[in-house]
Order: sequence, then C-alpha cells, then structure tokens
Amino acid sequence: MVMWRRIRWWLILSVSLLIGGWAGAVGGQAASSAPQTPSSAPSSILGVNIAGGFTQQPIDTNVVSGQTVNLSANATRSAIETAASLGTVARRYVWWESTDGGKTYSIVQTSGNTTASNVYSFTAPSVSTPTQLKFQVQYRYTGLLFYSDYWSQIATVTVQPQRVAATGLKVTADQSTLNNGETTTVHADVTPSDATDAVTWTSSNPSLATVDAYGNVTATSAASTTDGKADDHGTVTITGSVNGQSSTTTLTIGALQDVTVVEGTPATFTLAEVPSAMTVTNWYRVKDGSVTALNTTADSYTIKMPTNADDDNTSYFAKLSYTGNGNTQSVTTNAALLTVKKGGDLTLNSTPNFNFGQTNLAALAQGVTLGTDNQTVSANNTFDGNNTGQLQVTDQRTVGSNWTIYLTVSPFTLAQQTAMPINDAQLHVIDAAGDVNQTVLPLMRQYRYLRRQDLRVSVLI
Repeated sequence: MVMWRRIRWWLILSVSLLIGGWAGAVGGQAASSAPQTPSSAPSSILGVNIAGGFTQQPIDTNVVSGQTVNLSANATRSAIETAASLGTVARRYVWWESTDGGKTYSIVQTSGNTTASNVYSFTAPSVSTPTQLKFQVQYRYTGLLFYSDYWSQIATVTVQPQRVAATGLKVTADQSTLNNGETTTVHADVTPSDATDAVTWTSSNPSLATVDAYGNVTATSAASTTDGKADDHGTVTITGSVNGQSSTTTLTIGALQDVTVVEGTPATFTLAEVPSAMTVTNWYRVKDGSVTALNTTADSYTIKMPTNADDDNTSYFAKLSYTGNGNTQSVTTNAALLTVKKGGDLTLNSTPNFNFGQTNLAALAQGVTLGTDNQTVSANNTFDGNNTGQLQVTDQRTVGSNWTIYLTVSPFTLAQQTAMPINDAQLHVIDAAGDVNQTVLPLMRQYRYLRRQDLRVSVLI
C-alpha cells in the first residue's frame, strides 16, 4: 500500500508537470535565430518566480579599440519550470552578434547545460571610425518538456577609435522598491553619450543589497527571526562613479519597513506591494518573543488603540499565500520594528505658598474674599513653593488620563472648642491665560463645620 501511494503520487506529479510544460509552450516552438522580439519581463511574488524571463538585460556601452568588453545578462525560470526540471538547469545562454547593423546574426557563445555563462567577453576590434556591434541573448530551453525560449533586448556596443572622457553621470534604477530576494538593475546615463569610461558600482550596505559590476542589485533574503531587528529591510544607496563623477539612487528593501511614532498616535504597517495573484492570510505581532495572530487580511495593519510604552519594541510581519502548480504556497514577509517615543511629561513647575493674612471665623462665616499676602517667609522657615501665589502646570503628554489639582486650606485654630457653622464656601480657581476658570461649590459636607483639620478640594482640569 505504501509503495502504491508513492507511485500514484509520482503519476499525479508527472501529469501536473506535463500540463505545466504544455502551458509554458504557449507562443510556439523555439525560435531558431536572432533577432527576435524581446520576451516579457519576469514576475515574482516576494522572491518567488511566477513567470520567467530576463532579470538583467545586456546594456548599450561605448568602448575603445582593443579594450576587453564584458557583456552580462541574467534570466530566471518560473517556479513551476524549476520544479519540473527536477534539479537540472535545462537552459543555456546563447549569445548572438551582428556586425552589419542588425541585419544578420551569428552565435558567438553558447553555455553548457551545467554552466551559467551569462557573461560574454571579447576584445573590441580595431576601428578608425565609430563602429556598432549588436548583441542579443537567447535563454534557450533544452529540457524534455515544451517551455519557450526567452529573448533579451538587443544591446549596442559602439567601438570608438580613441577614448572619450566622461564629464557627467546620472544614476537611475528600474525599481525603487525590492522585496527580499528580488533583483533590479541600476543604469548610468553618462555625459557625453559617447563617453567610453567605465562606470563602477558600490552599495552603502552590501548585507542589505549587493550590486555587481554590471549594475545588478540583489536584495537580501528575509531573516528567519521575527524581532524586527534583522538587517533585511530599510534603505540602501547605490552609487555609480566614473572619471571623478558620481551619482546615487536610493532603494527600499523589504516588504515592511520600521515605524516610529510618538505615544498616543496611531502606527500603521503597510505592505510595499501585494500582487493581484497573492492574498494576505494574516498579520502577526511579536512582543518579547511571543507571537500573536492579529486576525486581519488587509494590505496594512494599524494599531487602533493609542500607542503607549507597552507597544515600544514590538514587531509585525504578515503571511501571504498564492496558488502555484495547483497547490497553495505560503510566503512570510520580513518583520518590521515599532518604536514608540515618549510623548512628554506632566510637570508642576511651582507650588504657591499662599498666605491669606489674618481673618476671624466670624468674618469667614459672613463671607469674605481672602487676599494673598506676598510677604516673604522667614529665612529660618522652610516651605514648598513660592510667595507669588502662582501655580504653573505643563502637560506635554500626548496620551494619558485627566489630571487633578488639589488645594488645601490649613487647619483653623479656634478659640472655642465647639464647632461654629459657616455659610457655603466657594473656591474659584483661575489662571492668567484663562485655560482654567472653575468654581467649586459647595464644599464637601463634612467640611461645613470647621474644626482642627485640613480642608481639601479637588479641581478636575
């Protein structure tokens, strides 16, 4: 029974691969000779190839007679074709050259089935006037199924009889955003257009994205960790240099980027790009190594509650799915970090040392307005605050609950031991700016009769 299940599984796989092979053959038999119409660009989902094609095209270049010329091209296969090949390459790079302006082409180099000869090197011929050579690359399928060949764009190599110095440079990129594992190409627009000086390339962070001598940029793969601290997302600067001139372009690497907010403000993580063939299956939050599913399938996730210190140093990632070869495949994005900055303090800058002078209980019972006496307290007495009757509260917080001012009347000293009733008292709190203007009325019932005790009133701001 075990053996039959294994044989049946291989039969099912073989049928599905054959179907995939026939599907890949749409477009006709392999072309026999250049020139051919360039193939469509490949497509990928978070580094998984959905359709094959050239990820790097051979580029136009200017060289000097006798100079060694290196042309480069890169192509990729679809994930289905890779699975169908069962580990074999099953494709060859075939380089075609035209010396008559593109009228006729001949093969100048063919790679073997196990060699990746995506680079063609030759010595520029000796010329007395500018001479053009044209090249096209064929990514020829050599397997047993029926996948179509891929054809590159046509590149022109202009051979100059002598050096033409570069005086300017502008760098551009085919894509400004790369998911992990994806590639793009940077280009150098050199001035003058017939300059023969070679451009060199550098990356500001090779661990995040590398660039080779031909301008191929490759983003690093997503890390297996989920704390958001891996060097698998962020920005990288690619610099092109020629004859003392330089120019840069900045690329964003990773499906998710770090987010920094001030506490109390929302934080949103957004996927850089979700292809139509892919679906978000869930988002996840990581706190102190613990992963929590957020149960949402949107292209972005927003922390709806006001952010606070507990959200600081949490990370977020998403899982996406797509259908390939009849099966549902899953892809996990990089994890990005949330940083929550403190929103400010609630500060009491000065505490007034109120001195209401002298009054008697009889006058207080009739109702009296108490004035402040700004006389300085004796040097040998300690007190908390100031003698100007000013209270300054600064609230720089962006999140937090309401706060309360408490005002306390010192105990009365009564000549009589019996309690004496007083009228309903009013406490009026006002600030110079008019932000606080509130009357507290009446006083708490237990304070309607004053004895040797504090009178405490709270004012909610």
